Amino acid sequence: MTSGKSGKGRAAEGRSQKADATKVKVPPALLLAAWFVPGLGHWILGKRTRAIVFGVVIASAFITGVLLNGELGTPKPENPFSWMAAFACLGNGVLYLGRLLWLNGLGGLVSSIPFSLQGGGDPAAAGFAYGNTFLYTAGLMNLLTVLDVSDISCGEKD
Repeated sequence: MTSGKSGKGRAAEGRSQKADATKVKVPPALLLAAWFVPGLGHWILGKRTRAIVFGVVIASAFITGVLLNGELGTPKPENPFSWMAAFACLGNGVLYLGRLLWLNGLGGLVSSIPFSLQGGGDPAAAGFAYGNTFLYTAGLMNLLTVLDVSDISCGEKD
């Protein structure tokens, strides 16, 4: 006769026990650093090559978006979808905040949060839509790198 558990059942049980035993809490400061400066989270974890590659790719996409006259996503009360664009662009961290500061000045930035911020860009420019896409994509890529930093620090990924 066979025992009550099949080979598959024992393997699944072993995986769930291993997952419970290896739950590691990710330091919020690490995730904040990974979001704020593209590549910094990987740099802190000792993944220097990944840090440089991710930082360069994200910064290049952001700069390309700005050079193509893309508009940074800023929330607008009359347009609920603008919040999604603002979230995507906010994923750029210091790049987003630096560009807003450049466009609005410190006084304008502080007095206009969250509405009435100028996102730059020129809707009449030939590259406007492409620039927007580069800016949104750079922010979303950076948010994905934050998830990657979380997985690496938990030991779920190398």
